[in-house]
Amino acid sequence: MKTQDLIGLLAQDPMPAAPPVRQQLSQALLGSALVSGTWLLVFWGLNPDMGTMAIHPAFATKMLWLLALAVFSARGLLHLSRPGMGVGSTFWGLALALLAMGSLGLMQSLEANPDSRMALWMGSSWQTCALSILALALPVLGALLWALRQLAPTRPALAGAAAGAMAGCVAAGFYSLHCTETTFAFFAAWYGGGMLIVSALGALLGSRLLRW
Repeated sequence: MKTQDLIGLLAQDPMPAAPPVRQQLSQALLGSALVSGTWLLVFWGLNPDMGTMAIHPAFATKMLWLLALAVFSARGLLHLSRPGMGVGSTFWGLALALLAMGSLGLMQSLEANPDSRMALWMGSSWQTCALSILALALPVLGALLWALRQLAPTRPALAGAAAGAMAGCVAAGFYSLHCTETTFAFFAAWYGGGMLIVSALGALLGSRLLRW
């Protein structure tokens, strides 16, 4: 086939343009978040005292913290989904946000009676918190990794870590609707730990699944 014939054929039957990066990631995030939210309602259930919990200062602080983590995660995800884009301050921002909650937990612990300090860190649900966040994050992590495979990440491990961080934030937000804990120390240890596990899993999977 001559070059001109090939050009003419392509002009007559053009390939559909791929959706923008932001749109692809948003669709994957929204669809998978619905799955995670459904899982929460079916397998965990809502905190029966959610009405009271929602106006608790610790709950509001936790949700603002998770929102800040989600913003940094989204920024990193958008940057790392395209070639030639730097990470910027994404992971520094995530680290500082985690450090901020850890500092609040430490101050809260130091102000408490020594006999009750361990209870502040462990709460009554430490056995299930981090694992629940991991379980709720799996649909979101899977969907974001699938979306990233359609894009062009050149740092697969970091892109996977950013996907894991976003998935962890979404899962932690949903789990908050079930959780009865109200201490900053608990949030730092077990919410933070759960999100770090998801991010590490994302980095591991991304290093294998997002290679060109």
